[in-house]
Amino acid sequence: MRVLGLCAVKLAVHVAGLELINISQLFAAMVASTFFLLGFLLNGVLTDFKESEKIPGELATALESLSLEVQAISVYHPEARLGRAQVAVAELGEALLQWLDQRLGMDQMLLIYRRVHSDVVDAAAQFRGDASTLRGRLMQDMAIVLQKINRVHAIRETTFVPLVYWMADIASVFLFVGLVMAKSAEIVDSLFFLAVISFLLIMLLRLISDIDNPFGHSSHDSAENVSIHLLEQAVGRLRNFPAPLRF
Repeated sequence: MRVLGLCAVKLAVHVAGLELINISQLFAAMVASTFFLLGFLLNGVLTDFKESEKIPGELATALESLSLEVQAISVYHPEARLGRAQVAVAELGEALLQWLDQRLGMDQMLLIYRRVHSDVVDAAAQFRGDASTLRGRLMQDMAIVLQKINRVHAIRETTFVPLVYWMADIASVFLFVGLVMAKSAEIVDSLFFLAVISFLLIMLLRLISDIDNPFGHSSHDSAENVSIHLLEQAVGRLRNFPAPLRF
């Protein structure tokens, strides 16, 4: 719709004889510099996006490893009561999915994490003797989960260099104005280039804004989000195929 609107404005300006800008090499340099700026901005947000793609898999690995390590305690101590810890790990996975879908706030997510951490510590305390390695792995898995939670929160809350966004928006507006006001002998050619260039610019700006938050799963306007399929599968296994519980 925006492209059609620009084309309509261009047609009206052409009919009214208000085209005041002559096409020159400087105009071509303006087009190139605008796309260069958008390319720089796109490359910056893609770095965070590629990093974010790893996070759901790392969370899934940490949760399943945590569940298996808790279960391993029962091999050494069959009398250990591990049911609460096993259930808590599955609940942590469910909470992570709800949080990624923004059905839980950050404060709620951290409260759930602290409760699950306490349950895991209680399970680890039931391992008597030289338990430094096993307990260390349990605490390491919990630390990984907390690290990834904080990283996702930082990515969501941090915008990539706001000044660069403003520069890209301003440069795009100036370019649109230049294309609309540019003199042309053939209106069809002018409309064609206006439509193509404006379409590419608008799509690039929309894409950059979208992938700047790779975890916008709850937004209907967000099309480019990292896949959380691996995490969903892991949580499904923890929920539907729990390890044997000992109460």
